Amino acid sequence: LPKDIEHAMCQLATFFTEVEFIAGDVPGSWLGQVNNTYHETKLFMATQVMDEARHLEVFRKRALANGGGLGKCPREVEEGLKYIFDIGSFPQMLARLHLFGEGRVLTLFRMGEMIAQNEAEKAIFRLCAQDESRHVAFGCLQLRQLIKEDPDRIDEIHEALDSAEERTIELGATPEQLEPFLILLGGGEKHMDVGMEKFGVLRRKIVQEYLQRCHSIGINRQERCKLREAEDVNII
Repeated sequence: LPKDIEHAMCQLATFFTEVEFIAGDVPGSWLGQVNNTYHETKLFMATQVMDEARHLEVFRKRALANGGGLGKCPREVEEGLKYIFDIGSFPQMLARLHLFGEGRVLTLFRMGEMIAQNEAEKAIFRLCAQDESRHVAFGCLQLRQLIKEDPDRIDEIHEALDSAEERTIELGATPEQLEPFLILLGGGEKHMDVGMEKFGVLRRKIVQEYLQRCHSIGINRQERCKLREAEDVNII
């Protein structure tokens, strides 16, 4: 591949490797706290950890496969991912990880086939999106059932999402996150302006799909969503 395209794809693969480490670590840390009575939940979470293990492995291998190598892991990204551990309840974990975090990643994976440079990359994004859609569905179904049985927990879920949105806006998107998308969407470093236009559409799609998921579980964040107020901020 051209050097700029290869470098951008390797940096993007590095970012997804970071994300998928956290996406496996978080549900794994809750497995021992779920009562064995709910063995279906425990078993599904175990499959999620395995899914994320495959994801982080395939993105790491993609970064190393074509001579580009792993990219940078900026401090802002590390801090932005670490906050998912700072939760006080299982529903808050579902809200931050599955509904908010993995929902955003699912949108990016679905976009991946468009920026893929070959059949191997298309297969990576397509198969990862299939896995990720199961994780998002699991979290949404859990939260929907909780709200149905105990509507008083809605405030707890809102608080978790408030924190997630604030953290996203506060940290924004680093060059290591943003530039690979602009290069790949535009078709090279010389066309990053085209990539920026397409990225704006992608950013709005991320927020729109997030709000739709919130609506699907029974909460309305149309007016409360901080991401809508910060549309001029580049967020991933």
